[in-house]
Amino acid sequence: MDIMATESFPFVKIPEELKHIFGEPNPGTHIYRKDGPQEEASAWFDALCDVVGHTVSPGGANMYCPVSRAAVNKRINDGKLTIFLFHVTHRRTTLFGKNKILRSEPYGYIPVSELQAWRKELEERAVKQGYISAEELEGSRPDWQGKFMEWKNEKERLTVVDEMLGVDGDGGLPKAVADYLTLKIKNIGKKNTLPPGFGGHL
Repeated sequence: MDIMATESFPFVKIPEELKHIFGEPNPGTHIYRKDGPQEEASAWFDALCDVVGHTVSPGGANMYCPVSRAAVNKRINDGKLTIFLFHVTHRRTTLFGKNKILRSEPYGYIPVSELQAWRKELEERAVKQGYISAEELEGSRPDWQGKFMEWKNEKERLTVVDEMLGVDGDGGLPKAVADYLTLKIKNIGKKNTLPPGFGGHL
């Protein structure tokens, strides 16, 4: 991804040779516009993601930056956030052989990298102004790499009986009871078979 730093903000940069695909930005902004038929929209979007990386619509911006839709729109209009717009002008072919406008609003996508940079700005400002500490900020992020995400493979996976006995094998049910339960689980649907010393049925 080609990034251009403008006033310390890492705006995405569109190479000159690709301007015909995404259009020229509106003066004083980073709003890129492209007009075309519906059939070209998917190719335009694929090319966009290849050049700038992941993108989201304005409505999904708060997944990466905790701001309102109005704040997103204002930042775009103020030239502080990039958006790529594709205005559908017509469909080349329709069931009835007529060309018509399909959408009243364009497709619009914002680079995720810029939303992440914006969030970092807000976090740094919040810490500097004393609204939140760096420790609190770190704690507010989901711990996706926590130990609870370290799934065991099939060979390491605990059985119900293992859970009853305890992960380390100590505590929990007496071993004789655990052996009995293990045998019962293995023989579900089969003729009842009990270990020596046990009688009756569960």
